[in-house]
Amino acid sequence: MEILTKIGIPVGILLAIALVGSLLFRLLFVTYVENYELPIEYNAVTGQFQELPRQGYFVRWPFIYSINTIDTRPTQVSINANSRVLNAKLVEFNPKGWRLFFAWHGRKDYSNDVNLNEILKSYAYDGSGKSYPFLHIIKELKADEEKPVLSKTDSLSINVSDTLK
Repeated sequence: MEILTKIGIPVGILLAIALVGSLLFRLLFVTYVENYELPIEYNAVTGQFQELPRQGYFVRWPFIYSINTIDTRPTQVSINANSRVLNAKLVEFNPKGWRLFFAWHGRKDYSNDVNLNEILKSYAYDGSGKSYPFLHIIKELKADEEKPVLSKTDSLSINVSDTLK
């Protein structure tokens, strides 16, 4: 019994130190970037920005390097009135224009939440006709464009002889 306490206490202390150390390492040094995000590294010493070549885990010194991300998934932005959609556009962030975007909007994490959607919406509906290098408009749907509706007589017809060949 005495040998278990002589060995058990130091091993327990060692395991506790290793657990706390690994948690601190993960919190302070490791950043994870999702596969749909654009990672941008900021060096606080030199003030330089750099686009990172991949997504995944990054190990960097805290307080010197910080990694910011921009969500590049397509999102729908729309103009609403009285709970009706008047105009909608499917837009996405274009990674080629990240430098101008950071210069205009600052360095932080931009996800497809209200913040990034509102920023992209303001540029998508800009009436000046300018194009922005960080905005890609995929599709535009106006209120007067209606989707075709199939009636009961417009059904899919399958030719059985074609399927048996």
